[in-house]
Amino acid sequence: MKSLFVSVPQWYPASPYLACALLAGQLNAAGYPTDTLDLNIAFFNDILTGDAVRESFSLAERRFAQEEPTPPEGISEAVKRKLKTAFALRRQIIGERLPSGCEKTAAAVDGAVRVMKTKELFYDPEKLFEAKDILSDALEIISLPWAPSRIMLDNYIANPVFSYDFSDIDFQCKSHEINMFLPYFEKKLETLDFSGYSQIGISITDLSQVIPGFTLARLLKQKTKARICLGGNYIYKIKPNLMHIPAVFREYCDCLTIGDGEISAIELAELMSGKRTIGDVHSLVYMNADGVICENEPAPLLHLDSVAYPDFDTYDFSQYLSPETVIPVQLGKGCYWGKCTFCDFYTGQQKFDMKSVCRAVDEVEYLSRKYQTKLFNFVDEAVPPKFYHEFAKEVKRRGLDIAFYSFARLEKAFTPEVLQALYESGAKFFMWGYEAESPRVMKLINKGIDVGFRKKILRDAAGAGLWNLCTFLLCYPTETPEELQATINVIYDHDLVNTCTPSNFALKKNAILKDDTGSVGITDFQENGELHISYKYESTVTTMEEIKRKRNSFERQYLKDTADRLWAHTFTDSDYLLMYLSHYGRDYVKNYRLKYRKKLR
Repeated sequence: MKSLFVSVPQWYPASPYLACALLAGQLNAAGYPTDTLDLNIAFFNDILTGDAVRESFSLAERRFAQEEPTPPEGISEAVKRKLKTAFALRRQIIGERLPSGCEKTAAAVDGAVRVMKTKELFYDPEKLFEAKDILSDALEIISLPWAPSRIMLDNYIANPVFSYDFSDIDFQCKSHEINMFLPYFEKKLETLDFSGYSQIGISITDLSQVIPGFTLARLLKQKTKARICLGGNYIYKIKPNLMHIPAVFREYCDCLTIGDGEISAIELAELMSGKRTIGDVHSLVYMNADGVICENEPAPLLHLDSVAYPDFDTYDFSQYLSPETVIPVQLGKGCYWGKCTFCDFYTGQQKFDMKSVCRAVDEVEYLSRKYQTKLFNFVDEAVPPKFYHEFAKEVKRRGLDIAFYSFARLEKAFTPEVLQALYESGAKFFMWGYEAESPRVMKLINKGIDVGFRKKILRDAAGAGLWNLCTFLLCYPTETPEELQATINVIYDHDLVNTCTPSNFALKKNAILKDDTGSVGITDFQENGELHISYKYESTVTTMEEIKRKRNSFERQYLKDTADRLWAHTFTDSDYLLMYLSHYGRDYVKNYRLKYRKKLR
């Protein structure tokens, strides 16, 4: 019997996600046949058609014309009130959109998908950015019958009327009226054969995948005899809450894998083949025969050089909204600093460790040759400068022709020599965590770098030929208007910051800051829903709403001011940026000015 690992919507549909391919590689190498299924890219290909746009618009018209649906039997008065509010919002949103129709977008969407998948069209910036806008318009229409829920290329916004309490998520997962994924998955699963699988793993990484991920898990638990296992970074972050919700194990899954899955995936396969008992599977949470939710011992530390290469053999790269394949690779685990007060990226991973340089380059070389691509995304939270210097020298020694990008910390050890070696080995850009200009705010963030040295590193990187994508954390609690403006001034320095990725501050459940909230004026915090990864909080100096308002105000103006530039601002277009930098070079991307005017949303 085989295993299957499934990727679910919503994730940016430019390239495959690593988790499922990584676990498939582990199991296949251990002699347990395994497949992968990317339902995220299948979903986007199925809905981004002219016919689908027209059908969605027609359904929206019918829902606008009909009377408010009768709430289903057996739901609470609280849910009835939320449902009534959701229907009223849906009617309002549909009513505002109906007069503009859908035919113009429906007629253009198939061509826009073709642009994204065809080299000659994709590498015309005018066609590319127009196509991206057409796809955004199409997804807006496709979302109408389910408003105020919204599917986008870079996010899924679940119905904001409902909370992230399990009772509300459970209701949404079962509602054909408000969950766009339920009818889609019901229809899609009729075309797929799961009879050969003894276990099915579903990776849930972020909030955008919660409703689709749980919806799919529930349907598979009903329709198959396979053991359904939920895993992924998001599952680790909310594990304490899930362990107190028996309905999760009765209706949605048979078990959870907590943290890195390379060891537990093999042990689950051994369990299914009778070589191991369930109590011996590391990092597993499950309900036993007596209805008690149990948690097994965590898995031992991984020896990263012994981890198998990811296996993308069952992926159809032609399905992605991209003309070339960007392969994700993990060079190590965790973050070697791991002390930033706001961060929870490294939550659920083992303590920091790296593969050996030769093993890492072996993997990149193997994947490049096997899948006929030179493009790579190194998905690590942070790679030490010393490792990257040795990595770059080994790539050059072997004469590998690759192009890559990754996260990196603005460390002094990224000297001009190291940056030049990285550029010559194929690095095109790094995503640097700049965060804030104020030394006072950076001390609160505890970034652990010399803040006065950051701009020199960015200038040296630019001098080496690298593109600088900088992430910023706007409105950290106690940040003053003057301090915020100083950060904005840095963002507008286009010679220093080629692409910005601004984020709001959020108080994460697994962040260090939650144990020292008084240092930033946070007076109280509480659950933002059982299955949310952040807290609601109260502060003496700011509010969550004020932070969002300031960030949105800046972002609207910045998008307007940079509307003719290629990727002055992005959250999710990193793979496309890599392709353009590899295809055209840094100067072309920096100096090109669009004639097509991007829509400001």
